[in-house]
Amino acid sequence: MSQFCKQCSMYYFGEDFKDFAGISTKAITKTKRYPVVLCESCGTIQVNHNGKCISDRCPIHGKNGKGYEE
Repeated sequence: MSQFCKQCSMYYFGEDFKDFAGISTKAITKTKRYPVVLCESCGTIQVNHNGKCISDRCPIHGKNGKGYEE
């Protein structure tokens, strides 16, 4: 089954299906330790507890990415 980060889910489907939400906690996000996941659009990325892509090197959401912000 395909899974998407929060931004890609919003971009492609118009809603956040929360594919990666909850695989981490808010407390872990505060320590800046993020799980590594595979988004079908972004590739291998890191996400916060809400499933939002936070990877600087992400080809879509990273520093030089295309956008798709919510």
